[in-house]
Amino acid sequence: MNARMRSLLVTLLRGVVTLLLLLYVASRVDLAQTLTDFRRAAWWGPAGAGLLMLVNIGLQWLRWHLLVRAGDLELPPSRSLIVLLAGYPLGLITPGRIGELGRGAVVSGTHDSVSVAGLTLLDHVYGLVGAVGVAWAGMIISGYGTAWQLAVLFVFYVALVYVALHPNRLVRWLKTLAPYLPAFIRERTEESAGRFAQGWRLAGRRVALAAIGVSILQITTVVVQFTICYLAVGSFSSLIKVVGAWAVVLGAKHFLPVTVGDVGVREGLAVAIFAHRALSTEAALVAALMIYVLNVLIPAGAGALVLARWRQDR
Repeated sequence: MNARMRSLLVTLLRGVVTLLLLLYVASRVDLAQTLTDFRRAAWWGPAGAGLLMLVNIGLQWLRWHLLVRAGDLELPPSRSLIVLLAGYPLGLITPGRIGELGRGAVVSGTHDSVSVAGLTLLDHVYGLVGAVGVAWAGMIISGYGTAWQLAVLFVFYVALVYVALHPNRLVRWLKTLAPYLPAFIRERTEESAGRFAQGWRLAGRRVALAAIGVSILQITTVVVQFTICYLAVGSFSSLIKVVGAWAVVLGAKHFLPVTVGDVGVREGLAVAIFAHRALSTEAALVAALMIYVLNVLIPAGAGALVLARWRQDR
């Protein structure tokens, strides 16, 4: 089987998984009630979450720019923001947002696009560290999960933080991951990994700790966004349970890159976890869709404009 046919089959399979997830969501909620909840949502919900969308993007940019500086890439702040935005539409149309590795395309004329792709991987690693940390905290404050589940997740999180704070081990992990990456980065993994390690040696662990801290703030911002939208629907359940449940959703979805653009994963997890916590699944679905529009579709649209401008400039 050639690479093109294999890619087509994988895409088809992911499309089937997406459809199954959407069917699951439809079977677990009252669609009429969901539509009613959407219509009655107070304006201040999406408005407040929209303002926080700018904070969310700003924190993502801050983490990305920290990594760009640590990687010794001479990108001014405005340019690194353009690179970040360019990755959004590429991530939207690919499973697990792996398309964001193409961020380097917009600076390929002046910078090594492979190095930018490697830094994008590091960016995702620190995003994962933040998401798992917030999910673990959410489980604790909301009483979600058993003691042994919390213990296992804590051990996993400590191991994840340890790897994130030791660049050489992180680089070795990236090399192990390389065979599963697109050819354009796999071909020069050794060279780019060496550059990343050198950049991190210059920056030290302070940048790593800062990146983790920014990631935690960024994920917490998304939790606040969702909570505002959930309350705007008119569902005034226990805030602690709502915050904890959505934190778990954000953490879990990072380990399920099974659909294109994560469509259905976020919504399916929200419906399943909120139902388990005896919370309104309809309100959760409406809020999750609002977050998808604000944090995925709108930034992807802005990134598409950036890519279009880049193509014109070429």
